[in-house]
Amino acid sequence: MGLNMSDVAAFSGLDESTIFRLWDNVEWLDRVSGRSLQSLMSSVPGIAEYTMAHAVRKRRDGLVGDLHGEGLTVDLDALENSTVAQQHLLNALEAALLIVRGQATQKTSSFIARFWGREQDRALESIYSTESGRGLLRDPRKLFEASVELAPRLNRKSYSFHSILALNILTHQVSKVTGTLEADLGFEVPGRQSAFMMRGVVMGSLISSDDFHLAERYRRELDATPVYAALEEWAFPTYTRDGRISSDFTLPSSLSLRNTATEVLREIAVYNDAYLYYLVSTYIPLALKRDPAFGGRVTELIQALELRGADCRDRTARQTCGTLVRRLKGIA
Repeated sequence: MGLNMSDVAAFSGLDESTIFRLWDNVEWLDRVSGRSLQSLMSSVPGIAEYTMAHAVRKRRDGLVGDLHGEGLTVDLDALENSTVAQQHLLNALEAALLIVRGQATQKTSSFIARFWGREQDRALESIYSTESGRGLLRDPRKLFEASVELAPRLNRKSYSFHSILALNILTHQVSKVTGTLEADLGFEVPGRQSAFMMRGVVMGSLISSDDFHLAERYRRELDATPVYAALEEWAFPTYTRDGRISSDFTLPSSLSLRNTATEVLREIAVYNDAYLYYLVSTYIPLALKRDPAFGGRVTELIQALELRGADCRDRTARQTCGTLVRRLKGIA
């Protein structure tokens, strides 16, 4: 920048002796204190940008090396070209490291549980994805195997909020990509723990398999089992941050589903017919009980269902879309 030590000291308000100690030290960023760094960032062009890039690259390089040591190769091009925030992607790579190391600890459960949310979920999807250019791992099969092995060991305690979330997240990701997890896992013993794991497997299986029978079976289970319905109603609003994530899986009585509406409209457009049938037969009716205005987007929902429903191959799905549309028109 054409500045000398005296210039930097004058602009930043730091002592020249402090600048002198840092000037020729390639590790200067690790040596500078927080207050001094803030002064430098606010007074010397380029330091703020360098600091951010350096911190991200340093963490990235460490994770890439550690994952390589565990037999997983990171696709750096996919990492750099992703539309997901780099910090979220690095968090996902750290989750992958914990999983392949098989660390069934409270730390692992707590860390993976933080991926309950749309942007975090997108990041985690990228480490499980087998799609070239999108998947962060060149061959994620070892991660699939480690996830299947780790999942039951996260479930040892009779009740742990983080372990329930982590188990749901792992089973959802693996079933969505591979379709290998058994969708019967949660149907046998009603309860929050089994219900949430069952939901994760079912959602992943619906996305990967387009299985109408599974969608209908899930609907019948929710009709018959209140705890399943309560968890289903809780999932979307907390995933989209319309509602606060709560360890008792409850929602406030008054809740606007603005973010949920955005996510549901997106899913109507991009997911398969069986998943659409799940939305119109199971989730959207529950959502309308909580928020009849559907985040102020009922008109958009009608339009999306009319457009998508017309393309459904399954007659039951088309009829269910039509029935819901007529109900919505009575609200709008």
